[in-house]
Order: sequence, then structure tokens, then C-alpha cells
Amino acid sequence: MTSRASARKFTELRLDERDPGQSPELAAILKDLEGQPSILHLLRSYQKALERDASPGNPALAKFAWLFRHGQPIDLSGHYYGITLMLKLGNNPFGSILNLLWGQTVGPVSPWAGKSFTPATKVMLTRYTGGAETGKPPTFRGINCFARVARSLWNTAGVEFMTFWVGLKDAPLSEQRRYGYERKGGFFIARAAESVDPENAGKKVLQLNYRWPALGNPPPLSYLIDEMVEIAEGLYLGQLLFAGDILKPYEADRPSSDYAYDNWGYFLLMDGAWHRKGRIV
Repeated sequence: MTSRASARKFTELRLDERDPGQSPELAAILKDLEGQPSILHLLRSYQKALERDASPGNPALAKFAWLFRHGQPIDLSGHYYGITLMLKLGNNPFGSILNLLWGQTVGPVSPWAGKSFTPATKVMLTRYTGGAETGKPPTFRGINCFARVARSLWNTAGVEFMTFWVGLKDAPLSEQRRYGYERKGGFFIARAAESVDPENAGKKVLQLNYRWPALGNPPPLSYLIDEMVEIAEGLYLGQLLFAGDILKPYEADRPSSDYAYDNWGYFLLMDGAWHRKGRIV
């Protein structure tokens, strides 16, 4: 990659809205980007603002929402490194409990390290979805990856908590050496779909569905759907959507509105070049 192409990769947004003259939201984001070494630095600045105040009126939260709404649809295959940007308390009456459990993965040194995607075979789809997913559009089985940071007591405790809660398994040594994570767990089925988020109705996203009972995910993972879009070359913004109505059993052909999905926060996935950039942010 040339230096000019590399610079564009790290500083050029890929959105369906490109004219700041027609979008005050985009104009504000581009102004925030001025003077930042990369888009990742910009997102980290929003993250820090939300660490101080994650209330609904925070402009940084509105900017994450706008970026997601205007991100590009994607397919992902292989391993991608991850960063949790922020979590918020949803409108679910069980919100404090779910937030407590999920929050164990996002301390000062988060053990969550990314996600891996493998093309799903028909055998896999029959096993996990009873044949409801056919492989069209292209469909993937995914899993979350977790890394231990020996110097961080919080991180080590988080890994052990996730191992107990989700049933993490040791990753193959080849993956540990190549990608730096030690354990894996929390399966999902991923494919292109329309958003289940009422705020993004009809938007094309990559849907990561943890809700299939045969995946064996414990609550609250079994109430979760992640959605992802591309916002820059090799950089992907995701949102966590938990079902508000957790008493209804999951049925793929049931309208998503029946489950009252609510946004609980945002995360990033990134390719290796972004990951190396992220080490200095």
C-alpha cells in the first residue's frame, strides 16, 4: 500500500452521505476529524467523552448513531480485532442486571479481543437453525475471541468470568500465536439482513445473531443481535441490540418489532492494519 493510499485508509470515511453541505451531522464529524491522526483517534475521543457522561443527550452518542446509520453494508470472513467503544443502560426493565453482566467484559483492560467468521456449511446451518438459514445470502458462523493481559487483575478476572459464564474454550495455539487471543466462545450466525433496530428500520447491515437456541448461548447473549456496517476501509462499526421482551421465545420469522430490540452500545471491528494503528491510540 502506498503512503497516500495508507493515509486515505486511516482518514477517509466510507458513508452513504458524503456531502457535508447537505448534512450538518457529517460537517460536525469532519470538523472533529480535523487535526486527528486517524478516524480511530476520533472515535477514541468520542469514547472518552462518553466515559464521563453516556446520557442520551451527549453529542458523541448522537455521532456514533449517525455514523452507524450512514455506514456501508458489508460481508466479513476471517478474523477481525475488536474494541468496545461504549455501553449504555437500555430501556429494558432488567437493564441493570444485563448491564452488570455484560459490563464484566469492558473494564479498563477489556478481555474481548474481536470476532472470527467462518463460512457456514449446510450441515452447520441445519444444526444451528434447523434449516431456517439456507446459506443465501452468504452466511457465516462466528465466535468471539478473548485475550489475557497478565498485568491487569481486572482483565484476568474478566476472562475467568467469561469462561464461567459463556463457557470459553482455549483457542488453538496457531491462532493464539497469530492473533494474540487465548480463548473463544459465544457463537453467532452472521449474514446480510435488514436492521432490527427501530431507529434504523430497513437499513442493510451485517447481522450477527446469537439468538438461535442451538448455539447454546446463555442469557443475556441469547437475547442479543449485533449489527455491523463499514465506516472506513477495513474499519467496521457495530451496535449491540438486546431484546426488550425476553419472555417471547425466539422465532426467526416473527417480526423483529415483537421483541422490542434496544441499542445498548457500540463496538469496532478492524483489520490488521487498523489493529496496528490502534496500538498507538
